[in-house]
Amino acid sequence: MTYLELALYALQQLARPAGASEIWEFIEQNRLYAELDSYNPEQGLPSIGKTPWDTFGAVLYVEAKKPDGKITAQGSRPKLFSLRQEISHISGSLKKLPLPENAVALPPAAQTQKARFHERDLHPLLCKFLAEHPVFAAQSRTIFHEKSGKNQKGADKWLYPDMVGVQFEYADYEHSSLQAWMRKFDRLPIKIFSFEIKKHLDFGNYKEYFFQAVSNSSWANEGYLVVLFMPQDGEFREALQKLSQSFGIGIILLNAANVSQSEILSPARHKKQTDYSVMHELAIKNPDFAHFLKTIAEYDHQNRHRFWAEFDKVKNDAEMTAYLAEKGIISDGKAETV
Repeated sequence: MTYLELALYALQQLARPAGASEIWEFIEQNRLYAELDSYNPEQGLPSIGKTPWDTFGAVLYVEAKKPDGKITAQGSRPKLFSLRQEISHISGSLKKLPLPENAVALPPAAQTQKARFHERDLHPLLCKFLAEHPVFAAQSRTIFHEKSGKNQKGADKWLYPDMVGVQFEYADYEHSSLQAWMRKFDRLPIKIFSFEIKKHLDFGNYKEYFFQAVSNSSWANEGYLVVLFMPQDGEFREALQKLSQSFGIGIILLNAANVSQSEILSPARHKKQTDYSVMHELAIKNPDFAHFLKTIAEYDHQNRHRFWAEFDKVKNDAEMTAYLAEKGIISDGKAETV
């Protein structure tokens, strides 16, 4: 089977316009790439090339430009592809190709959902998860990039994290004598976290997003890439975890339907020292980050209620349910797929 035949089949199964990455996700989740002529079952997905999704996307664009092509394209960012006309029969093995019994179907509203909510709308989900998960038990704050000082275009593209967090570990040590000892001979134990948040990861974007997290988390004790949706394919998870193990960036998979069930797919590698030079640059350029550092320095765990307003609000379960529905992140109690 050729890439074009596979594209025609996928579009026929989806029965609606879809973007190139979305069509490939459908193919990947249902392992339809195994029908490609170049696929070797012993080597798996790598047997059809390092970036088969790029090849697949190129095929869609080329076919859509042909006056007599079987695929048409409409719109932009994302460009949506569909069958030019109903195909009653498809040559070769496609006509007889069945979907797996457990086939994953992408919902009709997937592209609409992309426009309905933004990455920043996911911040309250992460905020709640960080506050309630015992591994973090952290207070967090959104860093508004737009508040940063003007600089040469693109110069600070990967400088600012989306969110930052802090765990006041010393608050667990209530005895005043121990805290006095730590202040004099050691340093108060805290952890500083940095988070890069994305709606969707796939083979086409995961490296770019991962290294964005590497770049803007270099200063923190621990850095994480946080995502709402990603392919369930084992090969994708393996590729992502290899990067995580190599560079020490953790991976969190959010669960919109039940935030408490969000997963730490890969823990971050802890660094004992923070990078003061980068922190200094961030504090100079962004008032949110400067205020975050000031709050940490002044924090009094015995009067912690006085500092609640300095961090993002942790929504209760009822507030979160209403928020998710309002933003269109979930519908009818189910998380939407992007």
